[in-house]
Amino acid sequence: MRRACAAANCPRPTIEVMTMRCLLPLLLCCLASTACNRGQPVQPATPMPTAAASASTTVDGVTLHTSTANIADLNEAVANRYGIDRAQDGVLLLVTVRDAAGNGTDPGDLQLAATVATLPDPPKPLELRVIRTDGMTDYIGVLRAAPPASVQFKLSATRGGSRAEIATTAELHPR
Repeated sequence: MRRACAAANCPRPTIEVMTMRCLLPLLLCCLASTACNRGQPVQPATPMPTAAASASTTVDGVTLHTSTANIADLNEAVANRYGIDRAQDGVLLLVTVRDAAGNGTDPGDLQLAATVATLPDPPKPLELRVIRTDGMTDYIGVLRAAPPASVQFKLSATRGGSRAEIATTAELHPR
């Protein structure tokens, strides 16, 4: 057996000594963590707001930008413009159609097809509505889903013989 020190008459550490070596750092950590309170009551954690997921692609000279938002997070003006009831739970998919400079452009023969899946369920078609405002063309799709949910959107776009696909996800958290 290996000895703790070089001298033959040096006693080996006992269990009590080894326990104290382990307990002392643990006790110091406990004291340090309780000192951080400063006498104030502990505040419960607040949920983080859902960050909008976004993606973009270009198909035959037209830029498509997708973004998602929790319906409950929409402001009243946007909800009214899109005809969405903010009292219901769900996720909004917004698809904007712009030229390379970011200006509104005529979508022409642009064809969009979207699917949505609330994981782990399989994908299903998502209806997209056309919204025209101030010379801009947008498409929206609304999924009604109860939180918590992970939602996956896939968009397929064809125009002038070109094809592009976009996939994005969104996390729906309780209010």
